[in-house]
Amino acid sequence: MASPRPTARAAALGRPATDPGCSGCAHLVTLRALRRAGVEVQGAIGCEEGEARAFVPGHGRWGAVTGVARLLREGAPALLAEAARAGAGLLLLADRVAPVRSLRIEEELARAGVRHVWMDLEDAAAAEALVREVLDDPGRVIVALARCVRGLPHAAPLAVEASLCNRCGSCLTLACPALSDGEETTVVDPAICTGCGRCAPLCRSRALGAPGPV
Repeated sequence: MASPRPTARAAALGRPATDPGCSGCAHLVTLRALRRAGVEVQGAIGCEEGEARAFVPGHGRWGAVTGVARLLREGAPALLAEAARAGAGLLLLADRVAPVRSLRIEEELARAGVRHVWMDLEDAAAAEALVREVLDDPGRVIVALARCVRGLPHAAPLAVEASLCNRCGSCLTLACPALSDGEETTVVDPAICTGCGRCAPLCRSRALGAPGPV
């Protein structure tokens, strides 16, 4: 019996999806949520070149994304006004800042009277639902913060149970550099997989998990 036709890895922009050193980045969840909700992006997360680029009027449903440094430098009122003038459907602050160090962000948003909501980067489905919710009920800023994966200890790389993988491509929607299509199953690159497990809940057949005993 021929193996199922593979589902291509998500065509994704952004450093976490293109830099092998960013495998396992929590912002793979952030960017997946935007893609899955059909949101084009202007700007970038805080660690990327272009995060400070001015927002310009766009077409269709799009979101303004930027980092914490710009928020603190320009102030929430100016940033919100720029995004609104350009017609952004939402404003998302995404950066490699540990949530426990988020007090300055909270203070800046509170001073400006800005309603905001935190994105749960441990739950890809909830992150996507939040983006859709804010698009339908605008006026809140989404905040997504996470430590840079480059500074965190890595676990053992995940493995694919070939007998369970049906190549549905659900895990590939994460666009992690460590995941790709193979001839028979999805393939995990052990050289760059951080063992974060962000892809595992997306696997409908539970084929992704910790490596078995050697």
